[in-house]
Amino acid sequence: MNEYLKLENVADERGEEPAKVARTLVRLGCNLYLHFGPSRDSRSGVSFYPEHPTERMEHNIGSGDKQLTKDSQEAVIKRLGRGDTTTEGLTVLDVSPNEVSQKLVLSCDEIVELDPKPEVLKFQIELMEQDDSVCVVVDPDDVAKLPPPPKTVEGATVTGELPYAKNNFENFVNYEKDVDERFESGKRKPHTVFITNEIKVNQNRGDTWKKFIQLANVSVGKKQVMIPGYGKIYLRRVRLNPEKEILYSHEQFEHDKSKKMPIGVFLIKRTAFDKAWTKIAQQ
Repeated sequence: MNEYLKLENVADERGEEPAKVARTLVRLGCNLYLHFGPSRDSRSGVSFYPEHPTERMEHNIGSGDKQLTKDSQEAVIKRLGRGDTTTEGLTVLDVSPNEVSQKLVLSCDEIVELDPKPEVLKFQIELMEQDDSVCVVVDPDDVAKLPPPPKTVEGATVTGELPYAKNNFENFVNYEKDVDERFESGKRKPHTVFITNEIKVNQNRGDTWKKFIQLANVSVGKKQVMIPGYGKIYLRRVRLNPEKEILYSHEQFEHDKSKKMPIGVFLIKRTAFDKAWTKIAQQ
């Protein structure tokens, strides 16, 4: 398993601000993590299952690297942009082992008890106290996906040894512009960004929804599709209501129902899409 790198150190090596590096990584579909080092004092948190967000329990957070939820990743980026490195109120993902009993019913109505089936339960932990020893870290494999830092490209000889440097730099600038638009405009949901793009050339709300459905048909939760200004994402139509409900996630998923959605899978209803379209059209 790779040893995660401190985001601040990665940013220093690239000569960039941590917020900018974090935005770029998330834009590439990567994740941000919190590192909890060994501590004599217990770290206070509240754990809950996404399916039952109101049922919360006190949780002692152990050491290790834990992935931030998508909302908390965006919150971290905004905090870092303000020079705020606090972690209180952020939410991370964790898992716990569990066993599910299994029974086999024979043709003679006899019930046979089978060995329990192991499974992993996913839950979330909200940090309730500030802990200065906790820091944001990133996967080194994800860091390798980052484009060259601007200073590296600017120092290259565009017409000589690196004829591709100018194009790389221009792509990087446009790429960063897209990232900034996503996080600073407040339009962080994929359908609102999609509507903003489409409404410039298509004034028909129904046609815009149909195009969004087409993206879901291409993705089916397994293939990333690109929404300019937002980034790559996975979409999937809800099986029992495919014309009016679409699921989305930043990771591949098999779920196709509008209830009991796994962590990281979210629902977009046609009604919410239409309201967003009308609001954006009036701007």
